[in-house]
Amino acid sequence: MSIKFGFWSEQETQVGQSYSRRLYELVDEAVFAEKMGFDIVALSEQHLALGGISSSAPEVVYGHLAAKTSRIALRPSVMLMPKNFNHALRSAERAAVIDILSNGRFEMYCGRANTTIAMRAFNVDPSETMAQTQEAMELIREAFTNDVFTFKGEHYDIPPRMLVPKPLQKPYPVMGMAATSERSHKTAGEQGLAVMSHSLYKGWEVQAGLIDIYKSSWKRDPKGPLEKPRIGMPVFIGIAETDQKAKDIYAGPLQHYARISTSGYAKLASVSKDYAYMAEGQDALDSAASDWDFLINESASVVCGSPDTVIRQLERFVDLGIDEVLFHLDSVPHAEIMKAIDLIGRHVIPYFKDRNNVVRSYDDVLDQIRSMR
Repeated sequence: MSIKFGFWSEQETQVGQSYSRRLYELVDEAVFAEKMGFDIVALSEQHLALGGISSSAPEVVYGHLAAKTSRIALRPSVMLMPKNFNHALRSAERAAVIDILSNGRFEMYCGRANTTIAMRAFNVDPSETMAQTQEAMELIREAFTNDVFTFKGEHYDIPPRMLVPKPLQKPYPVMGMAATSERSHKTAGEQGLAVMSHSLYKGWEVQAGLIDIYKSSWKRDPKGPLEKPRIGMPVFIGIAETDQKAKDIYAGPLQHYARISTSGYAKLASVSKDYAYMAEGQDALDSAASDWDFLINESASVVCGSPDTVIRQLERFVDLGIDEVLFHLDSVPHAEIMKAIDLIGRHVIPYFKDRNNVVRSYDDVLDQIRSMR
């Protein structure tokens, strides 16, 4: 099967560095990722985040990247759908404009938010995020596909109107859900959407179960662009010339990110039953935050090492039956991110996409020739 590879960033800015400088670095990284063979650039939508994460307006960045790139798909790893973050029709308008300016390269992946910091600031009720997200995505599809549309739901009541302009891609760009719960995976499947799937560090068995739920629930939307399920997985990566060098550079940042992420799950689980699942599997969450071996080998979330080591680790992800791997390249200085993009583009992507065109050693080829005589 052919695997697509993505560059995923939250525009994380190092302590003591400039947010504005980091934004220009991010653009350079995305442009370089296209040059090195990546298929997707995915930016997360994060608001008022602590710790340097600063990708608050990815749709603006995509407008810029539409002119700076020519091939790579432009995808929000999550476009927040609760109404107080983004009115569904404004999201549809922005998506259509980016799709036109990028000559049909926009993909629209949506989600419901996973931080109380952002939700409280925007007066988003955690108990309504799932319902609002589902309704917003339904409304957007109506606006994309019907010249004049109308919509009546619990959260939106739209009289007959026309979306101007509409996307370049027909019937509309691929739409998907960022999903970490069983419910979200089932919803994505039932609606014929793509999915960006993650187990929240809870391991291979949980991750495989989520993928099975999505696949078994998937029904083709006869009006939609997808002919079959599409599964992407975010993977946190550390890569360098040797295993030891990769660990020296990335172990601290990768563990810190896992610790910060998992520390907020219990709080979010307590504010709404829709988020209760996030606090399940506490042993795995504790291990992800503190145990390097668990993080690398058991969390189904992280790869780290030389290109050869990373390739071996990724094969386990590919065995899950996924279609896309999105590498989280963040949490380290810009120079290291550029080196990582280079190593992935030179070694990892060719291995999975064009293995017969990868140079093998003289002795390896000669041994095979002799064995076939």
